[in-house]
Amino acid sequence: MKLRRVMDLMLVLIGSTIILISYFYLEGQLRWVIVIVSGILLLTFLICAIWDESRSPLQESAPMFHMQPAAKVTEAVLLNEEDRPLASWTLYGKASMVIGRDAGENQVDISLSSSTYASTVDAEHAVLNYTDGTWYIEDLASHNGVSIQSRKDGRKYKLAPFHPCKLDAGDMIHVGLARLLIR
Repeated sequence: MKLRRVMDLMLVLIGSTIILISYFYLEGQLRWVIVIVSGILLLTFLICAIWDESRSPLQESAPMFHMQPAAKVTEAVLLNEEDRPLASWTLYGKASMVIGRDAGENQVDISLSSSTYASTVDAEHAVLNYTDGTWYIEDLASHNGVSIQSRKDGRKYKLAPFHPCKLDAGDMIHVGLARLLIR
């Protein structure tokens, strides 16, 4: 059970205990003031906890049997402006792949030199790393940055340099202005 769930349960129990003790052991006006104030605080907490859970983009609390299994990431596809593939690279059997632009002696695993936006891609721009059955991308302190457009919520997230970000099939990686579809 997650720590958040344990804390939620503890706060509900404490609030309920305060209400019951106040109701049965206090007398007069003080009893009703404490019962009403505790009840309002308990209701406010419950509403906030339910609202926080319902707006969670990852839906971490959903039971495992309701979640669909994540599709395996096996390929990176360079797309042009019309969303047509220019090149693709298989990720199957690899542990790490450097994304960048082949320039002279520099050789990368995923070269975006054929992209219209190759000038916005550093020689060694980012790296894909595979660990524990999951692919992660990490910005190598590039000049034009790396962003992920999540398949799940459609939002675009800019990566901080050297902070890995988990990839799912269907995510779009923006390397400078070049786009890589992960599938």
